[in-house]
Amino acid sequence: MQKALFGPSESLAVTVYTDGGCDPNPGPGGWAAVVQHGTSQVVLSGNASHTTNNQMELEAAVAALAYLGGRYETCQIDLHTDSQYLRQGITSWIDGWFARGWRSKSGQPIKNQELWRRLYDLSQAHEISWVWVKGHAGNPMNERVDRLATEARRSLTQQGASEVGRSEANLDKEGETTLWIAVSCRGSSGPGGWAVVFGGKEHRVLEGHEAQTTGNALYLTAAIAGLKAIRSSTDVVVRAASDYLVQGGGRWVQGWQQRGWQTKGGKPVKNQAQWKELLQAMEPHRVRWQAIKGASPSPDLAEARRLAAEQLANILS
Repeated sequence: MQKALFGPSESLAVTVYTDGGCDPNPGPGGWAAVVQHGTSQVVLSGNASHTTNNQMELEAAVAALAYLGGRYETCQIDLHTDSQYLRQGITSWIDGWFARGWRSKSGQPIKNQELWRRLYDLSQAHEISWVWVKGHAGNPMNERVDRLATEARRSLTQQGASEVGRSEANLDKEGETTLWIAVSCRGSSGPGGWAVVFGGKEHRVLEGHEAQTTGNALYLTAAIAGLKAIRSSTDVVVRAASDYLVQGGGRWVQGWQQRGWQTKGGKPVKNQAQWKELLQAMEPHRVRWQAIKGASPSPDLAEARRLAAEQLANILS
């Protein structure tokens, strides 16, 4: 996207801020660049459904230089990044890679070679100072591109969720087992009920309740029970009105596992034992996750919601 354009008569001194990332890594990702000259500004952003943090950092820098290269023969650029991979690569490593035919000192092909080649070619026309800035340290422009990159990444999920809400009845794939999950919990922490309805030809239900629990824990309990109840390895789609379950099962859990069950902020993951059990329950299957937003036309979800509410009523009676 673009917010403003530079005029061809303006001077060539330019400031650029870039950022990129994905969640989990690898996984869905977004990148952003802000190109500034005086009071003029161009905002560029994009995303990819399966990528890495490093690739997104490179994409942001490539996009900024490609934008400038399409308008000016040469620029004096101060390019700011919080990625040491990008800064060290372009200032210290890339000449050696180029001399060795894009191979490391040990003779291995360079990772992300196509992006590095393009960045190298684009940078030749300009005088560039590659400035490292500490991320999340209060630099307003660094914070801004971080926010823009995050918004670009999240737009992938938002588009998917909107699609589910519009055409839910047509999303089943042939041979796929569908689990419709609903919970009903009293307060943020208290008694609650859960239910799983198996959609398709094999219509069956699972349900239960807990005397002391949370809505998030109940969603995990239901998903684990549903996946474990499937008798043989198959394709499974799990549908629920819980971003916590859908995002966690589809994106976050692998990153938590890689970090030793720590969040990105270094805190222990909540409901850790259940997330570990969910990973084990997922292992025999090919699982995809879909968030159900708002009212649903599905009778299976309506049934799951009714059963979960009945389970809560049972424990309260």
